[in-house]
Amino acid sequence: MRQVQFNEAKILCSDPNSGFTLISGDQHIALPPKFLGNIGQGVRQQLDADIGFFSEQFGGALIAYSNIKLLRDNGRVIDDAPFIHFKIQADFVLFRPSVGSCLRGVVNKVGKDHIGLLVHDHFNVSVPLLQNGHREEVTVVKGDSCTFTVSHLYMHRNLLSMRGKHVQR
Repeated sequence: MRQVQFNEAKILCSDPNSGFTLISGDQHIALPPKFLGNIGQGVRQQLDADIGFFSEQFGGALIAYSNIKLLRDNGRVIDDAPFIHFKIQADFVLFRPSVGSCLRGVVNKVGKDHIGLLVHDHFNVSVPLLQNGHREEVTVVKGDSCTFTVSHLYMHRNLLSMRGKHVQR
């Protein structure tokens, strides 16, 4: 996923069609010993690796973060695990769509039985054109920006995808 700058993502939180939410929260981080000389770099590297993936803890996909604070000066070693455990606090922007929400996406496929969209250049949406036994007539082409209603959320390997309905240009 293209990394979105925190300030850009924070602004998008006010757009009701973005699905973005801003929260402050605590998170557990387990760092390899190579980061003992630069814990901040290790924390950022681990958070960067989580961008675009769904977090059970926060109930959304991580989009951006800022204002990282270690909640303790010292990390902990647990049993004989080769990691140093820290608890951090930060501001997180999450992608948290819900069934019934209206989102904006860009058409990336027009098939005879469905339309494919990408939301925020990362999250896949399939919109079946056959709804309740009736075929929706939607005139869109690849690259069009459209709104749709989320009808289902799917999770596979911490990647979020959606099914939608009622596409409008």
